[in-house]
Amino acid sequence: METPTYIVLSRQLGLSRQMDVVANNLANTNTPGFKAEGMVFSEYLIKAEKPVKLSYVQDLASYRDMREGNIQTTGNDLDVAIQGKGFFVVQTTDGPRYTRNGRFQLNAAGEIVTSGGFRVLAGGAPLIVNTDDGPITVASDGTVSADRTQGGNTPVIYGKLDVVTFNDDSKLTPDGSSMFASEEAPAQATVADFKVQQRMIEGSNVESIREMTSMIWVQRNYQSAQKFLEGEHERMRRAVNYIIPSS
Repeated sequence: METPTYIVLSRQLGLSRQMDVVANNLANTNTPGFKAEGMVFSEYLIKAEKPVKLSYVQDLASYRDMREGNIQTTGNDLDVAIQGKGFFVVQTTDGPRYTRNGRFQLNAAGEIVTSGGFRVLAGGAPLIVNTDDGPITVASDGTVSADRTQGGNTPVIYGKLDVVTFNDDSKLTPDGSSMFASEEAPAQATVADFKVQQRMIEGSNVESIREMTSMIWVQRNYQSAQKFLEGEHERMRRAVNYIIPSS
């Protein structure tokens, strides 16, 4: 008699996990470089008395939608977006991480860092600039320089931002809201793969209306499952009272 309850509970567990994913997507709607997450469900069959097979719900895995987000103009010299393939490389205490969130800034040492304080790499090393050299320019290939021609000096080139690619972006492991880790060694992106755009940022690829619709759908299905469980509990209670009447 408890079999329907277990089946519906498996559905509720899957819906609960899906609600967490949808809520996280909505929370990162405005996070630059964020990639929306989705769920993969499957049917899990258990053999019972022949010829019956019990079908449970299994949340098999999650995946990331690696499509490019909309490019937004910011006007900030240190905001850069990748148009096309590729990821920026940042240095963390756990090793290199990869991101398309190009909202960069300068730390006290003059190093270009992420909003989380992680150093952005150029040629495998931190990139240091001197603000006294003038406005920072980032070329389409990622070369960072400063135009000192107004003072009669030649432009200074600080380095070229590391932009790398992977054979399969879906195998990257999320680490934080917009960074990824990889067991696979990346390849240096070619000029044909990407174009760096200065004073722009890649927004989240979350479709907020779609996620809100998903949230309503998940909530309604969870409530329907709960009503079924309450009805099943009442049915079992009545069955027990019928078999073992109270004195």
